[in-house]
Amino acid sequence: MIALDHFDHQAAIFEAEFLEALVKAYGGAMDAVDIDALIAAIEAGDEEAIASAMNIDAGVHSGLAVAFSSGLFYALLGSIVIAMKAFASRHKSRVNPSADIAKLREDIERNILQPMARHSYEAITTAHRELQKSDMTARAKATLIIRSIALAPDQARSAAHFARALHEALTAKDRSVQDGKTYVTPATAKLIVQRHMKHLNAAQRSALRSAFAKGLTEEGTTDLQRRHDRALINYRQSIIARQEATRTMHVGEYLAFKQGKANRTIPRDARRYWKTRGDERVRHDHRMVMAMNPNGIDVGQAFQTPLGPVMHPPLEVNCRCRVVVRRPSDADE
Repeated sequence: MIALDHFDHQAAIFEAEFLEALVKAYGGAMDAVDIDALIAAIEAGDEEAIASAMNIDAGVHSGLAVAFSSGLFYALLGSIVIAMKAFASRHKSRVNPSADIAKLREDIERNILQPMARHSYEAITTAHRELQKSDMTARAKATLIIRSIALAPDQARSAAHFARALHEALTAKDRSVQDGKTYVTPATAKLIVQRHMKHLNAAQRSALRSAFAKGLTEEGTTDLQRRHDRALINYRQSIIARQEATRTMHVGEYLAFKQGKANRTIPRDARRYWKTRGDERVRHDHRMVMAMNPNGIDVGQAFQTPLGPVMHPPLEVNCRCRVVVRRPSDADE
């Protein structure tokens, strides 16, 4: 079993730094949108104007690509360098981070930043497509589309259906108004939820049923949508920050191991061994990696896993696995 140690503490620091950079980048991208221009484009049905207002082009969100290439990029690069030096200090080996900087720049841009900018483009187009099916006001649609910048495509679809369901209740033909609140019949409420069910999770369906039962107001509906979207955004950004913090730590350790082998400051027979936390939360596929690589692996080799070969953790989202470097003759940790 792996206890909490320097890796976890440093990863937590990186996670906080990445989250701050993500919040700044996504927040800046949303604030940069001219909502009046977007509303006009939506009302005119002008796809080119919508793309221009949202700053999307060639399959990516251009503004995010630029923002990521400054703050988040340097946070990621710096974390890898720190991880390399920390590994070298623990193993009394020698590293030269500058030797890998050029390749790291390319890898970070290609494997992390560009996909994230592309996901924002896909989320925006998904939200726009789903909201076109509704008779909501152009301003309401614009507000939701702007928020989709910080969402994953599936989240954007879900958020759009959540908003459409609320709007359908507010405008239902059989609605009634009591004490300033709009109510729909149980049959209509059930029909609305069923219409959007496959795009909503259990929490969203529950929130809709509760809102329908308590009665709706324009202000309350707007606030519910805002809080719902903010929860999705916060969740996604925290997952990205945690995942990339873990990934960059492992990338840095692997590069330090590779350099240590090359400059012979790490024993020639030292190998990399996959380790889990050894508790009841360990997923089956993660536990199997240890059995599939009992003798460890060397530089340039990938761990064989049930999900395909990987160079290092994380194997999946929220993976807590680690890589331990030792000689085969040393006692297993």
